[in-house]
Amino acid sequence: MDTHSNKSSYRLTVLKPDTTYQVKVLTQCLNKLHKTNEAITIRTPEGFPDPPRNLQLTCDSNEDGTVKVSWSPPDNSHGLIREYIVDYSEDEVNDWTSQRSTKNITEVKELQPNMLYRFRVAAVTSRGVGNWTEIKSITPQKALPPPVVKATNISSDSMSFSLSSQTETKYYIVIVYWQFDSHVKESHTYNITQGEFKATNLTAGTVYEMAVWAHTSIGDSPTTLSHYQTRGTQPERPLLKVKALNQTAVECSISIDSAPLVYGVFYATSFLDLYRSPHQVQSTSLSLSVTVDSDEQYLFLARVVSPFLGPPSDYAVVKMIPDERLPPRNLHRVRVGKTQALLKWQPPFDTPDGPLTYVIHVKDVIRKGERDYKLTTKNNTVEYLLRGLESGGRYSVSVRLRNMTKEASFTLNTVPLPAPEALKILTENDHVFLFWKSLAVQEKGFNESRGYEVHVFDSVTKQTAYLGNTTETYFRISSLLVGHNYTFSVQARCLLGGQLCGEPALLLYNQQTGSREASHRDNHSRDMASVVVPVLFLLVVVVGSGLVALYIRHRRLQNNFTAFANSHYNSRLGSAIFSSGDELGDDDEDAPMISGFSDDVPMVIA
Repeated sequence: MDTHSNKSSYRLTVLKPDTTYQVKVLTQCLNKLHKTNEAITIRTPEGFPDPPRNLQLTCDSNEDGTVKVSWSPPDNSHGLIREYIVDYSEDEVNDWTSQRSTKNITEVKELQPNMLYRFRVAAVTSRGVGNWTEIKSITPQKALPPPVVKATNISSDSMSFSLSSQTETKYYIVIVYWQFDSHVKESHTYNITQGEFKATNLTAGTVYEMAVWAHTSIGDSPTTLSHYQTRGTQPERPLLKVKALNQTAVECSISIDSAPLVYGVFYATSFLDLYRSPHQVQSTSLSLSVTVDSDEQYLFLARVVSPFLGPPSDYAVVKMIPDERLPPRNLHRVRVGKTQALLKWQPPFDTPDGPLTYVIHVKDVIRKGERDYKLTTKNNTVEYLLRGLESGGRYSVSVRLRNMTKEASFTLNTVPLPAPEALKILTENDHVFLFWKSLAVQEKGFNESRGYEVHVFDSVTKQTAYLGNTTETYFRISSLLVGHNYTFSVQARCLLGGQLCGEPALLLYNQQTGSREASHRDNHSRDMASVVVPVLFLLVVVVGSGLVALYIRHRRLQNNFTAFANSHYNSRLGSAIFSSGDELGDDDEDAPMISGFSDDVPMVIA
């Protein structure tokens, strides 16, 4: 039982009477549960016994005015039965006369003949007088035979009987008993006016006890007891789980391997009330919310109630949560970085009257460390910046009020260190060098003494190998095989058995074509390639087309110039004639002429 309190006393309320218990007290602090080996043994006092069973009344034919009364002990005595009390009175008279007996049989004498009397019996423990049996009546000196009961039809969920009596009967009283638990006996009572009776809503594979007696004008006949078992196999017990949501609501979850049925959830504040006068909620859903009256401690059980009354589940105990003991609501993360996280939640109830003090408990799941922080605020929405975290770490965060109440918790994963930038490769004769940019440039909190670790993936053997670690920003790799493609990865060195690592930077390397561009992720490199390759292809096409066009134009100009020179240059005379286009073909003696130069003299044309 969780006390929800820091007081040094507590009252246990859901104990069985006349039962021995061992009690231990554990101390729950903010971040640790302190156990103890000290235990005390207590025994609860006796309780009120259940009513005796199978009350029988018979007349003594040898003596006038004498009635023999017999009964069976109660199913649950809740203690040691000291004696039994037999009450009797004349019909329609409220004054009862008592007679005590230490056995389960006695005789009541000196009764008036031909007068109808009523009888009842109760057991007595140290707690007091228990519940009374059903009332039976009889007229002295008139012995009645018990009724005859015959089973006509028995199925998995019903039983039919025929009832008959040798005397004139007003009606029959039929009590159907069954037992799923060794300490609880359940029953249904029926008043039958005809000679046919059918009991329904029964459970398959269950033994039932039938107690039948006839009510006549001169009294009740002796009881006829018989046992019958329904057909089929008894269903499994359901599994019930309960959880207190607040001071008045309980969440119930039922698990059972059956077809859709109608379930009943029964609850009370004690074991006796749970079977005598429980509260009940019925539902076809396997998950439902039950509203209780107060913030006490409750016992719950669940069972099928239709189309049959199935076996009950085990008990479930729940302690309701008072208003001031509720956990914070809507706890979640708003923003998570490498070394800090912004948390947000709401108080257990809206608009608190005064400032509330919260305890934020942070447990490092990887390093097994724990820290506590306190925050006092009256706000209806609380934000808290959690600092001092580790990159790539995993934390369990819980928030609750300072007075040791229920908590709200979740798991937090911080952002790991980024991948090293500018990863490049330099190829030598028999080895290669990897170069990258230091993480300390972009991450101020990174310590170079942590270093880096290098891995390689061989695409031929499909294996990943660990090459080593270094505190420098370069790494020498040798013994590479010819014809193999490699993928190198560089990341911040992993701590605590590989649980705290940085993001890897990847570099694809082919010994025939050289290295490719480094990338942080394979997905990133593929995405870049899908964009760069088409662009480069279009660029090559455009440049090639331009070169072809320039080459064609150059050849045309060269051919034109050659034809022009051949038509105007006389290689034999070593001279050339140039004129304007209008004067071509005219014999003008004044036309300018360039002459007197040989092949080895440069010719300049302006």
